Amino acid sequence: MLKRITPLAQKKSFYRAFAFGLIFAAFFFHLLYAPTFDLVPDEAYYWLWSKHPSLSYATKGPLVSWAIAVGSFFFGDTILGVRIMSILFGLGSAVLIYLLAKKLFEAQTAFIAVLFAAACPLFSIGSVLMTIDSPSLFFWLLAALLFVYAFSENKRRYWIASGISVGLGFLAKYVNGFEILSFSLFLALQSTTRPLLWSKNYFYFIFFFLLLSLPIWIWNFNHGWVTVYHLLHRGGLTSSSLGFHPDELIKFFQEQILSYSPFLFVGVLLAVSLTLLVPVFRTSGTLYCVSLFLPVFLFYFLLSFHQAAKGNWTVTAISGGLILLAYLSSSLWSLPWVKIFVLGGLLLSFLQTALLHGESLSFLGIKPEKDPLLRPRGWQSVAVQLEVIQNKFHPDFFIANDYALASALSFLHRNSSFFLPTDLRSQTQFDYWDGYKIKPHCQAVYISNDQTAFIPECLKKEFVKIEPAGGFWREYKGKKIEYYRLWLLSASAEK
Repeated sequence: MLKRITPLAQKKSFYRAFAFGLIFAAFFFHLLYAPTFDLVPDEAYYWLWSKHPSLSYATKGPLVSWAIAVGSFFFGDTILGVRIMSILFGLGSAVLIYLLAKKLFEAQTAFIAVLFAAACPLFSIGSVLMTIDSPSLFFWLLAALLFVYAFSENKRRYWIASGISVGLGFLAKYVNGFEILSFSLFLALQSTTRPLLWSKNYFYFIFFFLLLSLPIWIWNFNHGWVTVYHLLHRGGLTSSSLGFHPDELIKFFQEQILSYSPFLFVGVLLAVSLTLLVPVFRTSGTLYCVSLFLPVFLFYFLLSFHQAAKGNWTVTAISGGLILLAYLSSSLWSLPWVKIFVLGGLLLSFLQTALLHGESLSFLGIKPEKDPLLRPRGWQSVAVQLEVIQNKFHPDFFIANDYALASALSFLHRNSSFFLPTDLRSQTQFDYWDGYKIKPHCQAVYISNDQTAFIPECLKKEFVKIEPAGGFWREYKGKKIEYYRLWLLSASAEK
């Protein structure tokens, strides 16, 4: 005899069905959308990494490279091959947001959290582009879910699994190491969980994080800790002009608003503030979300007093904030202003996300060379031009003016070799790969998107003859996006 389904069970089933319907609808959309536009230069750079297997790399951990290698194994060196793992990480992250929110609160909050994530511009586009953010977010959320089981059930397998997940996230993006601070902060905030900080299980958690992060430490030990210098330089901490720059702080907030939408970013800040300031909102679940948010966000907020952090740098922190915002939105839904704020904000967020999936922002009066949506467009026109250059000059190799351009060209034209000038290799992975070799009578083409027409001094020393060879535009549907200058480089007859 069938048991009668209670209204509560019906509600849980309703929210679960709608949440997973939305998750898989987004997954199939991303799967179809991903091959419709070219790689951005950073994706091509990471694809190049996958062709040079290593324990780690100069500027990032190895996980993004390993993920692309897996995707390319199944789908070849294609756009989908590069992006397929990002799409899968995006699917996994959406599922984990649901599971984490449901574990901390209930099914309704979990559904709203998934809805917020789907409306978030950076979350959506990050589920397509194969950058370090997609695996970083996935393993951040996986570690967060496993840690809930770890402190609530105190079973060693969950502590170990959580430590492994933080370690894997660290292999993708170094900021994932802040999750240890997040977990420690949460345990310290409550008297019932505080003793876990010096328990044997917590030691296992730390040990397995360190064990999984070993590839990065080993590689850096053997390469002069170049990553440490890169991170300090990227954050502007190697500059002698350290200080408070209000314009940089303003730029930081602008980046956050553009990345997450005004509604979601402001909503997360309000949700965190309410939790910290109003005792009635402080529960174990809300404190956990705040702990996931605060260390990363405060770090980049303080860093932005000197030099603005990029919008995507805080994505792991925002994930916990979205779950918190979902819970408070559900709890305060009876208030009319909350309904207006949430429904209106969601509408604008989905609109902003939809615009990011378009081909151009020219209807807003943005010029093609400034249009971020055109950055991955028009590269096929470059591929055509490369073939023309190859047939005209028959160069032995190409030299590009920066790592991003060299990487993009390498993906487009597999039959040619692309390098950086000797003086410009530092602080890039090209410094650890074989450079060009100048032989008698060899010729090279120098290609640059630097409109100052600057020729590196090393090229003037290495080649006896340098002559302008014209240039071409990267174009997409009649829009001129970026201009590339060419120089023909000739070596001496004897070397």
